Amino acid sequence: MALRIRVDVAADVDDDLLARLADGLRDELLELDVESVTRPTGPSPHGSKAGEALAVGALLISVAPPAVEAVLAVLVSWLSRQPADVTVEIDGQKFAGPVTREQRAALVDAYLARVAPPDDQA
Repeated sequence: MALRIRVDVAADVDDDLLARLADGLRDELLELDVESVTRPTGPSPHGSKAGEALAVGALLISVAPPAVEAVLAVLVSWLSRQPADVTVEIDGQKFAGPVTREQRAALVDAYLARVAPPDDQA
């Protein structure tokens, strides 16, 4: 399973700060039992140098379903230490500011219910 995580900050923040924020989060996530934490790449924008463009502030995490809760716990902890204008997006779900243990559990349950195959297809 792969989680796509994007880190957003206020529009006036430069790419270097955004990259440092994402790198710090990546380092914390790599301490968990995850398969990988990489930066997604894609085609270069028209007019740029050849090669692949790096999605600044984006991370792609490959993780087994049992580790999703630990990943979200790290995200919640990391997010609580960031400026108020930082938002994390996970597969279309946005999180900002402090999240309680109960909210985190509800987020994990909702996410797993959304991505888990139906019982008759498992």
